[in-house]
Amino acid sequence: MKDAVKSLLEDDHESLGRLLDELDAELRKPDIAAFLKLLDLFWARLAVHIRAENLHLFPALTGASPSFFTGEGNLPTTDEAHSIILRLRSDHSDFMRELASIMNAARESVEQKSASPENISEWRQVLTSISKRLDAHNRLEEEQVYLWPSILFDEKTVASLRTRIRHELQNLPPRLASELQVVP
Repeated sequence: MKDAVKSLLEDDHESLGRLLDELDAELRKPDIAAFLKLLDLFWARLAVHIRAENLHLFPALTGASPSFFTGEGNLPTTDEAHSIILRLRSDHSDFMRELASIMNAARESVEQKSASPENISEWRQVLTSISKRLDAHNRLEEEQVYLWPSILFDEKTVASLRTRIRHELQNLPPRLASELQVVP
């Protein structure tokens, strides 16, 4: 149970990865209306994932006693931990900004009932770039950051953190509530 935060967030990474694969498939068809609907879902799902980390995981970690971050075993020093979290937060901002740009362009194309092959190619390139950066980002989280709660905190604290994160992951915008997958 002490790895409950890690497994919850890793499962969400896998789910988001499957959505990215589906987005690529929609662009290959191309079905821009279906792509836009799926992109909206991916954008919202990534947003709640990011919100869960930014509101709950990262503050819990940065609020832990600096004496816990010893630089030994799977723990970084306090400065290293803060640097990693700053990098992850920066990635989060970049991902959301890039996805917003694609969302706006796709909405415009659907409204005008036209999407040029150049648009589609550009969107695929941006999504491929996001996917590659997400892979590296997720590796950093899964191989380091997600391990820290089970090392730093007792089981009760980890369980409470997991509950708060799970709540955020389920807190999709109302327009997408029917798309909610049950988060364990």
